Amino acid sequence: MLTPDIARQLEAEDLTRAKDLTRNILENWNFSTWNELLADDVVLFLHLELVGVDRIGDLNVAGGNVRVVGREDAKRVLKCIYSDIKRDLRVTTEFLSGYDVVLLGNMALGGFGKSWPIVIYMGFNDDGKICVMTIAVVDLQSLTHAFLSAAKAGTLKVA
Repeated sequence: MLTPDIARQLEAEDLTRAKDLTRNILENWNFSTWNELLADDVVLFLHLELVGVDRIGDLNVAGGNVRVVGREDAKRVLKCIYSDIKRDLRVTTEFLSGYDVVLLGNMALGGFGKSWPIVIYMGFNDDGKICVMTIAVVDLQSLTHAFLSAAKAGTLKVA
């Protein structure tokens, strides 16, 4: 049986290893193919309904939401939108925690001449493959309201 100190040390080493893995993937992103990046059973979500976008690149996103499962379908969707993301996304903040990565930024969407706050979440598996990916437009007003409400109610917890 492991002592609490040894268990904490092992957990910290695992988190450091995971962070190093995800950092390396992000640093070498442009040199990787979707086959190298995506797990076979990846789940990809697009949430763009807030801006009324019905098309991104060559992809029709009627209703603003898309969910696909599996590497081949995710690759098809990502290939349709990736050039727009690469060209128009300006990442302002990166969060890495273990196998989870969150990119925050702004992106011009819908040809409105306006930039929208966007978040890209990627959950990696132990093999360094993306198993969950979400690309979503963020409603900052609602997010701010949720934070304020949680703070007032005393339910906002900081890890």
